[in-house]
Amino acid sequence: MVEISFNIQAAVDAKHNLVVATYTINGNDRSALSAIAIETKENLGIDTYTALVDKGYHNGKQIEICKQSNITIIVAQPKQGKSNENGTTKEYLVSNFKYDHSIDSYTCPQGQTLKTTGRWHKKSSSKESYEFKKYRNPKCKECPVKHLCTSRAAGREIERSQYAEAVEENNKRYHENAQLYGKRQEINEHIFGNSKRQWGYNHTNLIGLEKVNGEHRLIMLVYNIKHSIIILSVPDLIAKLKKWDSPYKAKVLFLLKSSYLKLNLEYYFY
Repeated sequence: MVEISFNIQAAVDAKHNLVVATYTINGNDRSALSAIAIETKENLGIDTYTALVDKGYHNGKQIEICKQSNITIIVAQPKQGKSNENGTTKEYLVSNFKYDHSIDSYTCPQGQTLKTTGRWHKKSSSKESYEFKKYRNPKCKECPVKHLCTSRAAGREIERSQYAEAVEENNKRYHENAQLYGKRQEINEHIFGNSKRQWGYNHTNLIGLEKVNGEHRLIMLVYNIKHSIIILSVPDLIAKLKKWDSPYKAKVLFLLKSSYLKLNLEYYFY
């Protein structure tokens, strides 16, 4: 038997805890941020907003795309690689090198300046590609603490991605908004708790991303309807549906939806 996993994406508004955008992908979170963030903006019909994002989405390119789309991202920084006795120790991780934007250079913990020629290099993988610049200092080779900084014979080399500025801006926001960021789990984790544990929606029998995506959207629609009942009450929700200016051409869809809600909701709640 072969099992296939799908990754559910969902954006939830902080005011009502309703799902405002959702879809299913067949991949990981690292390349999924901008799509769900932009879909949220379009669905809400707003010019800008701030998104609190799980650290699994931390990706320079995705943060930059959101920035260009006028979406402010606050996403936790993933932990840097562990230090080791043959390479970089904790005191000489990149985060301890200070970048000076005005002269485009880094200053190491020993006070030495690492400069770049300004040349852009390209790094590609099967998943994505990006450009970066290299920063070096020839004095690194004679540095008395070189063994704590790098195992590279020519000395320390720092790579700065084309998305570094957007990442640094995000990281600064993250540290300055710790209390706000702490609300992320309160806002969106409960929708998965409800659908998986209370409703048992932890697997699908459908085959194909399109079908699974349709099933998942229906589940999120049900969640929104149930949560809207809590917010509005049954009569108010039905009244709003009656006044809804449907964008769909077939008005019968609205009539069927209204009739369905009346019959079933009255059965369960009255």
